Amino acid sequence: MSYSHMADDVLGFINKMGLEQVVLVGHSMGGKVAHSLALSYPERVAGLVVMDIAPVTYTCQDASWSAVQDIIQALESVTLEQKTKRDVEMELRANVSDPALRAFVMTNLETRKGGSLVWKIHIDAISKQLDKIASFDVNYQDEQKFIELLDQEMMRYMGDTFVIKGGSSSFIKGSHMETISRLFPNYMLTTVKGAGHWVHAEAPEATLALLKTYLDR
Repeated sequence: MSYSHMADDVLGFINKMGLEQVVLVGHSMGGKVAHSLALSYPERVAGLVVMDIAPVTYTCQDASWSAVQDIIQALESVTLEQKTKRDVEMELRANVSDPALRAFVMTNLETRKGGSLVWKIHIDAISKQLDKIASFDVNYQDEQKFIELLDQEMMRYMGDTFVIKGGSSSFIKGSHMETISRLFPNYMLTTVKGAGHWVHAEAPEATLALLKTYLDR
């Protein structure tokens, strides 16, 4: 689940659609995928919008990332056999106290024919790959050359980059801005007041207005 592999998946879709250039919009993990694609294949990215994530490695010391790990552990602990969605939601209340976040998590649960419940996402795989998900990487075959380019500040995306931060979220910190400005020098940052990490779900009208302004620039 490296970001370079996921970026290549997106590039494959872009190629399949016959598109030369696209404007990428990504939130959280999707934002890191967009970061990776823009840095790896800048000629294919006409613009970049990233919601509430930075191109950095997060650790357990980051409360925001620790909360993500807690959610995955909570999902792993839930047994689905002979349960209803209501049963699962009640069980999750012990570890996912925020009703909105719990409702978002529950969208990943589906009912199969016969009534059995399954997670749409591969919880075990995600759990095993959390270190990779917390980190950040790009597709560059020569790792040593990539490190040199990074050190020389030559690895960068020069297109317009619009960073949207949730005002109540800590996924983008002041300490991240140096990395953002180095990799994406033509960036603009805006904050949606009152919104948390799921900025597009918590403030959909404000988010859409910002996206429209960016696309109409």
